[in-house]
Amino acid sequence: MKKLTLLMCTLALVGISSLFMSCEGPAGPAGANGTNGQNGNATCGVCHSDNATSVNLKFAQYDLSQHNKGIIYEEEAGRVQCGGCHTGDGFAEAAALGQDDAVTHATSKIDCRACHTIHKNYDTTDFTLRITAGFALRQTGVAIDQNKGNLCAKCHQARSYVRTVPDTVKASGSGSPYSRFGPHYGVVANVVTMNGPVQITGSTAYPTSNPHASLPKGCVSCHMGSDPANPAVGGHTFLMPTANLSVMTSCQTCHDATTIKNAVNAAQNAKDIATYRRLLIDKGMLDTTSAVLSDGTYQVLGEYFATPGGKTRVFTNPKDVDVVLNYLYIAKDRSRGIHNPKYVQALIKNGLEYLNQ
Repeated sequence: MKKLTLLMCTLALVGISSLFMSCEGPAGPAGANGTNGQNGNATCGVCHSDNATSVNLKFAQYDLSQHNKGIIYEEEAGRVQCGGCHTGDGFAEAAALGQDDAVTHATSKIDCRACHTIHKNYDTTDFTLRITAGFALRQTGVAIDQNKGNLCAKCHQARSYVRTVPDTVKASGSGSPYSRFGPHYGVVANVVTMNGPVQITGSTAYPTSNPHASLPKGCVSCHMGSDPANPAVGGHTFLMPTANLSVMTSCQTCHDATTIKNAVNAAQNAKDIATYRRLLIDKGMLDTTSAVLSDGTYQVLGEYFATPGGKTRVFTNPKDVDVVLNYLYIAKDRSRGIHNPKYVQALIKNGLEYLNQ
């Protein structure tokens, strides 16, 4: 009986379905064909094909770059307050908003999309730089313009720090032997444009200009040059190894190969910076506990203002703070003065004179 009831219900449903289907009107005329889309092979092939030799070289070079290694991304991924420089999508968002910091994004590595408007038009215009105009530095508020280098300088500048009267330096955490007070890490734009360090009076005069600050393409002029015999430097590696400087086409525009190869000033600066460091350590003003890595190597980025015992330090003499801040700018620029030779030499020599008083 149950089977009969189920069969009757099924037949009833089929009948109702047929009734509704019979109410459907005749099909209308066929619509016009839509516009043909672009050929995927042709569009994507602008960058992603064996024939895109120049783009493939850029990909290969970028694989060798420090940006691609993703170290800063691994450290700061997810931290929106750091994402404007430490992540690719964070940087892109900050650039789109016309400000220093991201608001919501901090999730991706720094890749092509960070600096270029990739996958917008699907042609070579997608290589347009996200930042081209000059801007005000975070710490000093001074407007700079490094041409194409503005893209680089947007992150490679000191972060903001606030000085008080008298100067108060707090430990980075409870009991920490150091403070993060100061310019942070990437301070190249400040050193190149002479904005940030304090000019301590001494026997060495400070220059009023820097030839490297007026290069036609800014940072790009040098760091994206090329070694005709070695495509693994310059370009999108952004690398300028000392062994290759004497043949880098970008350097030879202004310098002869012998001068670059010898790099006498840079070698002397390296010695003087080491002396500067030792004096600050001996005076208890610089902490290096984070500079010695687990493999025993020394990383200058781990040097900070010392706060012995994790206690807040109050400096009655502002020059004591000036001389430490200047060292942090010099050391964390990491060019041994090459970015601004005469200026850095003056900062070093006058700083050493002050510390040796």
